[in-house]
Amino acid sequence: MDAIQVVEILLFPGLTFFVWLAFVFDWLDRKTSARMQGRFGPILAGPRGILQPVADFFKLTTKEEIIPEFSDKLVFEWGPPLFFAAPAIGTIFIPVTGLNAIVSNPFDLLFLLFIFAFSSLMAGMLGYASAGRFSTVATGRLILQYTAFEIPLLISIITPATIAGNLSVSGIVAAQPNFHWFIFFAPISFAVFIIASLAELEKPPFDIPSAKTEIVAGWMTEFSGRPLAYVKLTKSLSYVFLSALAASLFLGGTSGPVLTQISLLQNLIYLAYFLIKTFAIGFTIFAIKTALARVRIDQAASLFWTILTPLSLFQLGLAIVLK
Repeated sequence: MDAIQVVEILLFPGLTFFVWLAFVFDWLDRKTSARMQGRFGPILAGPRGILQPVADFFKLTTKEEIIPEFSDKLVFEWGPPLFFAAPAIGTIFIPVTGLNAIVSNPFDLLFLLFIFAFSSLMAGMLGYASAGRFSTVATGRLILQYTAFEIPLLISIITPATIAGNLSVSGIVAAQPNFHWFIFFAPISFAVFIIASLAELEKPPFDIPSAKTEIVAGWMTEFSGRPLAYVKLTKSLSYVFLSALAASLFLGGTSGPVLTQISLLQNLIYLAYFLIKTFAIGFTIFAIKTALARVRIDQAASLFWTILTPLSLFQLGLAIVLK
């Protein structure tokens, strides 16, 4: 790994770029929800309140950190950085300024599947390590919801890989030239991915593990100060990561018509395609989670096991037959 690749991983189009996208996503999420509910949303920090998520993050980092007396202090203190590492590492496999990601491997999609499992595992460990009554209840809900949505989510991710005949995100993007997007060949898998992503992000109607009106802040209740800041940033970064992955798997990611041979202009066009598609997926998730009310955990489990899992298997079988 040379110095240029290290800079790309840490700055652009790597971690720093995706972190700033996470702040923008947070702002757009709050603005979209506010407009749909007849409110204004953030308006003070920066133009139209666009810097409010940044201000909230740095304000939290200056707050006092309170560690519960009966918590597992090692997990409680070092868990948030590991929780943040999951989507942070996943972003380097997403193509941003070209058809190839910063780091590409013929089997990197399998590593992303591990990242999803690791992220949910860390959330459960953080909630359990908090040793709070609300966190304990939320952890039980989180594990139950995870075992329900993870199977259809994984199947929906494997379907475009089956169509492309490739287990690399870059390879799947390259297999969708111009407008030959896999959303047209696997619309059910796309819908399942979006619904399962709402559960992964703990957004309505699947915000059961962090239901504010029932269990305060769910498994995050006992966190404060810098740990809470990094947990919230991780959730925003996961928002971007899932949207970018959906754009790459089903909408061709950075692929599209490029009518120039100039390398810099090509990179800018690829970046524009990536941002347009990623924000389109993001707005879809914003609108769905604002429009729907929370369901019960048994209803969520029934939806994933009895409806979405068979549908995702049907779409995968259809993709194999028609390939």
